Amino acid sequence: MAIRLEQMRPALVHLPIALLPLSVGADLVGGMIRNRPLLSFAKTASCIAAVGAVGSAVTGLIAGEEVNVEGASMDMLMTHRNLNFLAAIVAGGMAIWRVSHRKPNAAYLATGIIGVGILTYTSYLGGKLVYETGVGVEPAHGVYRVDAPALKSGQVGTFVKTAGTDFVHGVQHMIQEVKKGNIVPTIMAGLRKQPAAPRPVS
Repeated sequence: MAIRLEQMRPALVHLPIALLPLSVGADLVGGMIRNRPLLSFAKTASCIAAVGAVGSAVTGLIAGEEVNVEGASMDMLMTHRNLNFLAAIVAGGMAIWRVSHRKPNAAYLATGIIGVGILTYTSYLGGKLVYETGVGVEPAHGVYRVDAPALKSGQVGTFVKTAGTDFVHGVQHMIQEVKKGNIVPTIMAGLRKQPAAPRPVS
């Protein structure tokens, strides 16, 4: 069985989703009860979560170039992609800080809680993209190129080259869309749909 370009991300995305909350939780409990093994686990988990988050963000940019999206799905994909990029920065910064400190402080834990919140929401969006709109699912016509190279014998070079091209295009598209103000369009669309507050009765 060969891995397609849009299928690389699911292999990495679960590392930060699972390990960042575990790391923050272990640091919180370990700091409260002064448990060294928990604090040591939290430090290691933070580093693995950061590696997974960066890998997930990179493969997400590649996958974004290999799927069919338009309208609300495109807004959702942009929001998902940009929040994943932010989560990777947060996780990476946390890991760098945590490696050089024996135990966490309040600012670190607060950052971790925010990071977990971002991951939770963007994971929810990822699930909606796949299960509600069929993005990346070939039978649902959610794949841009059905003949894209796969990671198998005879196509490794083409696969790597195409992945590199998709990554560059993904970064370019992200920069272009952010410049246009499309940072979290799904969230902004939801805010615009909120009913106006009733006027006070005079």
